[in-house]
Amino acid sequence: MRNPEGLGPVTLPNRKCAYESVEEEREARQAAAEAQVNAWLAILPGTLEKLSRIKDPRRPGSIRHKLTVLMVYGMLLFVYQLSSRREANRELTRPGMLEVLRSVFPDIDSAPHMDTVEELLEDVPAEEIEAVLGKEVSRLLRSNKLRALLVEKYYVVAVDGSRKFSRNAPFAKEALRRTSGDEVTYYAYCLEAVLVGPQGITIPLLAEFCENAAGDKDKEMNEKQAKQDCELKAFYRLAKRLKELFPKRRLMIVADGLYPNGPVMDTCRRYKWDFMIVLPSACLKTVWEDAEGLHRLEPGESRTNRWGDHDQNIWWANNIPYDWKDAEDHYHRITIHVVVCDETWEKNGQTQASRWAWVSAAPITKKNVLARCNRAARHRWGIEENFLTEKTQGYGYEHAFSYDWNAIKGWHTLMRLAHLLNVLALHTVALWDTVQTLGMRGAIRFLWQTMSGNWLDLSRLKALRNKPAQLRLVI
Repeated sequence: MRNPEGLGPVTLPNRKCAYESVEEEREARQAAAEAQVNAWLAILPGTLEKLSRIKDPRRPGSIRHKLTVLMVYGMLLFVYQLSSRREANRELTRPGMLEVLRSVFPDIDSAPHMDTVEELLEDVPAEEIEAVLGKEVSRLLRSNKLRALLVEKYYVVAVDGSRKFSRNAPFAKEALRRTSGDEVTYYAYCLEAVLVGPQGITIPLLAEFCENAAGDKDKEMNEKQAKQDCELKAFYRLAKRLKELFPKRRLMIVADGLYPNGPVMDTCRRYKWDFMIVLPSACLKTVWEDAEGLHRLEPGESRTNRWGDHDQNIWWANNIPYDWKDAEDHYHRITIHVVVCDETWEKNGQTQASRWAWVSAAPITKKNVLARCNRAARHRWGIEENFLTEKTQGYGYEHAFSYDWNAIKGWHTLMRLAHLLNVLALHTVALWDTVQTLGMRGAIRFLWQTMSGNWLDLSRLKALRNKPAQLRLVI
């Protein structure tokens, strides 16, 4: 958890259990479970209906578990942060857990083995599963559930890539390769797009795997020389899909220092997206020279600000021409804007300093500079927090749930669907006090212990099916 300004982690209370009796704890657990189930009932029926439209690749006579049941169990592995398919087989197939699930979703009539989920994910196109995630986020935006994430009337989308896992053996022909001396490493690498907000919340959106297609490897070239897919190539594919998903939505792209180049910025302009992209000091040297020259001529284009315990001195330079050359040696020119933020703060009696710089699609003014820098661009760290959460807080981002390439992508999408479910459920009004007391991961563990233990009055859970489910979020 982070504070609303994103300036650092929130310290959880260090105290003994607050419950004074078993009945008090039982009631608290019942209320928390009902809050989670209410959030599920507001989200999952639509999700499951979309998943049910996916063509089932299995032979009709061999089907024991419905496709949606397999998908639900795949998501539950990540919702309750079980470490592996083996652990999920032990925990999710217990009779008591099935009874709890059936009390809420009667269509869940069986408890499958995770190998069965794996076999399905090997055959179902992962893109069809991910389309469900995109449509669910789109529905949330249409319903205005996420309006609090808007900055300058834009939804901020952070883009970044991360390695999932690596092996010394070629586990899939699509895997990327890295050669060091005589040693070849094979790895899965994924470019992610997430919605980020000034409150510190992140919403999983789209993913694009870097992959080498069959036949990519030239027969006359060895593995070390062969051209491979990369993060920037994946960005253009992801950008196209993002535009198809949100053809008219006002988006602002925030990205790290890999992205300030002509093709990326031109892509954003063509799609009518705003952007705030990190500008390293060694990147776009002519742009830096023009920006610093304009700053000397126009020193009034600046302002100071106190942000948390940081003193900020911000200056900017607008309307800088940038020329770039495409792959066919054609020259292009775009106009961009640069903003620089120098910060100082005290730590352990010593003054610390840092510099942040971005290239902006829109002109910078005294009115918009704080929102664009502090509420949008600075929250690019949200995707880093997203990776950190999924890697170290129970989602198994770097765990190899499969070595089949399509199934790798399928498990990855189920993980992100589960992450979306958890983010929304834990940010509901009814569960927020629990989250503030236990933290995000502590709340998930509390809910798992409640749902899998002998704590619940199932008749009260069943009654929720007859009530309109509402998603009231604290963001």
